[in-house]
This record gives sequence, structure tokens and C-alpha cells, in this order.
Amino acid sequence: MNPSTKRIMIMTGIFLPLILVIAITTLPHQVANAQLTPSQQTAINSLMTTGFTNQVNVTTPNGQTFPVFYSIKEGIVVAIVAATPTTSVDVIIAPTQYAKTYGVFTIKIPRALLDSKNPDGTDKAFRVSLDGHGLSWKEIQNTNTDRTLGLYFGASNGFLQIYGTQIAK
Repeated sequence: MNPSTKRIMIMTGIFLPLILVIAITTLPHQVANAQLTPSQQTAINSLMTTGFTNQVNVTTPNGQTFPVFYSIKEGIVVAIVAATPTTSVDVIIAPTQYAKTYGVFTIKIPRALLDSKNPDGTDKAFRVSLDGHGLSWKEIQNTNTDRTLGLYFGASNGFLQIYGTQIAK
């Protein structure tokens, strides 16, 4: 093999993965609020109307504690944490092994913990990602004290991030 061809192959092997990583991480996350099918919306609403089955207290770096209520089907929540540097609430999900259906997750986030606002003070849609990718989700309920989201996750999913514009410090 000629040295020029060898050099091109090495450069391609080094730079192509780097370019792909940069391109994937800089693509905008999908804000897909309300893009669920009617049957998915019904399933999420029915999970929420039965009441939240779990609560975890989320503590911020300065020691403030907020109750976060959630329900999950076809999985368990390992942790919910406030991530101040990314202005997000991060959720680690362990899907049920060998599940034959998608998991359903609803979470009630106190506005004092995480909120998403436009510059004029009106509500703005959260940016939600699952394992670094956008997904379909729905804001089910919105009050002056909290916002409730519902979404589906698959058997291989595990890291949910809900991004806002304001987070408790």
C-alpha cells in the first residue's frame, strides 16, 4: 500500500468518528410535546388518574429538598437528581427485563425545582431527551405549582433528562 493511501485511511479512521460525534451531539433535541398517539395519550392519562405511586425527595446542591412524585410501568426509577450545571432534572430508569410493551413514566415536577419559561414569563415547553435523543412526550398537567409530564420508554432506555430554563440552586 502506498504511503499516501495509508495516510488517508488513518486520517479517515481518526476524523470520521470525531466528526460524527460532534454532529450528533450538536443536533438540536426534539421538542415533541403532544406527539403521542391517541392510545399512548390514553395510557399516560390513565396512569396519572390512578394517582402517583412513588415519591422521592430531590435535594439541590445547596440543601433545598423538593418532593417529586412519579409513576412508572414496566420499569423502576433508580434515581432522580437535580443537575444544576445543565438546568435539568435527570432520571435513571431501569426498564423491566424482557418487557413485551413499552414502559410508561409520568413525573410531577415542582416549578420551584425546575421550570421552563420564555423571556416574557410565559411557560415554555421543556426539552426532553432519553439516552441523548429527542422523544415524544406530553405535558399532561400544568398548575401554578408544578408541571406533569408523561412519556414512553423502551427496554434499552435508561437516562432521561428534562431540561428547563430555571432550576433551584
